[in-house]
Amino acid sequence: MAFQRWQIGLDIQNGLLCALGIERRRHGWQLRHWWQQPLPHDTLRNGVLQTTPLLQEMLTRWQRHLPKRYSLRVGLPPQLVLQRTLPLPASSLSEPAMRRYVASSAQRLFPVEPASLSIDYRAAGDASQLCITAARREVIAQWLAPLQASGLRPDVFELSSLALTQIAMRMPRQQNRLLIHPLCDHWLWTLTGEQTTSGAGTDPLSLAQLRETFPQASSIFCTAPQRLSGPGVMRCLPLSLLQYRQPPLPADEGEFSIALGLALRPEDA
Repeated sequence: MAFQRWQIGLDIQNGLLCALGIERRRHGWQLRHWWQQPLPHDTLRNGVLQTTPLLQEMLTRWQRHLPKRYSLRVGLPPQLVLQRTLPLPASSLSEPAMRRYVASSAQRLFPVEPASLSIDYRAAGDASQLCITAARREVIAQWLAPLQASGLRPDVFELSSLALTQIAMRMPRQQNRLLIHPLCDHWLWTLTGEQTTSGAGTDPLSLAQLRETFPQASSIFCTAPQRLSGPGVMRCLPLSLLQYRQPPLPADEGEFSIALGLALRPEDA
């Protein structure tokens, strides 16, 4: 166990910062660390992180409490990221040929000059396709700046909505489960089923509007029941997915849903 490392999710939103670290044990995951701080409501502008002395000081102080070995995963707002699917080539490709194939396809996939994009890819749910994710390099640089200045070493930037999907997929099995995560300025959602999907909404929805928007949802869970309540809405308790938890625990564990989803994200191959 001496060579274990923490997997850490960092979720920065307008109004709130949440971080959570877990470590793999023989029979599941152990909660090793959680941290929460209030933030100004203009910390993100159009999804872009604004570096301020307050944020810099917070991150620097937090970094001092982390172990030497960790994998840091940082959530990105969905509006900053473009996603497309790309069919796998007829013949099997290994690296670096696969990366060249993705790069050569980027120009027709995205309406942006490929040189201005940071591009990542992974196997899609359909084994015959790749999921291609792209974000502007200048935006990634703005997110990286305060993290690196604080001595933090991010391994991965991941969509916050996909981090929520990691939570939904690990909940007790139930087809067509809708999971809602309300934030102060938008809502994230994920719908699990044969075709799992996720996304973000700019405005809160009533229960009736949710049922109209997602008629296929057989159940609705919410990480913040004070923001969405009504008949049939169940509370999501994300920390119940961890086998080892030791008090003190967060007063409102739903606020850590994105951070936990980032921490649980499988390692890249």
